[in-house]
Amino acid sequence: MYNGGNGWIHIRLPQKIQYKMKFFYKIALASLLVLPMLSCTSTTKVASQFNTPEASVERPASLSSLARSTQRTSLDGLAFHVVNDETHLYVLVDFVSSRLYQNAREFGFSLYIDAPGAVKRSFGVTYPSGIYHHLGNYPGAQKGFLEEPNWTQFPENRAMQEMAERNSRQNALLVQRRNRRDPMQPFSLPLGQLSAQSLHIYLEDDERTGRISFAIPLETGPTSQFTPDIQPGEKIDLGFEIDPIRLHDLSQRGGAPLITSETASGTAQSDADQEERERLNRILQRIGDPYEEWVQVELATAKADS
Repeated sequence: MYNGGNGWIHIRLPQKIQYKMKFFYKIALASLLVLPMLSCTSTTKVASQFNTPEASVERPASLSSLARSTQRTSLDGLAFHVVNDETHLYVLVDFVSSRLYQNAREFGFSLYIDAPGAVKRSFGVTYPSGIYHHLGNYPGAQKGFLEEPNWTQFPENRAMQEMAERNSRQNALLVQRRNRRDPMQPFSLPLGQLSAQSLHIYLEDDERTGRISFAIPLETGPTSQFTPDIQPGEKIDLGFEIDPIRLHDLSQRGGAPLITSETASGTAQSDADQEERERLNRILQRIGDPYEEWVQVELATAKADS
């Protein structure tokens, strides 16, 4: 602190405050280093192909024939094909990483479609909806599923997990947002009810990897209530996401955050804090890293392909 003409006076702050200042300084410095890298990252651009009449959504098909006639775009851990017609967007997702597909089964796989100018994650379909989500119907099951390595060895727990996985394949979660104030909280609907609204989802898997087909109506209509409201010829943002951390409040027991001023200094306030940090680290190791990939897709028009 400067004291007029008498020069500088040094005030020693309490050690705990010093640690906090050092911690936030490191965070700020890391942000300055990361932001330029993010700004230089280019978005993958994909051109959709106009769909042919014989690939009708009225058939309960997996759209696998599209994989033989359309461009395959590879991302980290998955690949996809995308086509559209005047009424639907068709996305065929292949998981090439068994670890990624395991996370999708456990925590849900989300496909987001953002119209031009829309808020991010304005429309989303999560399928499979995730074992973890449906374990919320059983008190304490989500916590045991995440934190106890031998949780499924008990017959009653294994039965709950099997029921949750069946529900995960029979229901999808939807998000529809018009502005930033709308909540991200998804709502669950059976696949049959979605099909009645012209939104079709089909899953093929072998327990290691899987293929998910989405046929999503472009615009809202009498028989299409759940749509991203997009049109052929537009450029949309297509997102693929698995985010277990968003689904679980890591500090739900009121413990210390994962990184605190005490952990940054290498010391712990108490055994309880140390135990809580170990618990959070076990959860993070259990759920793995979140997955997020975005591409820009230019929807095709009938005129362009004629």
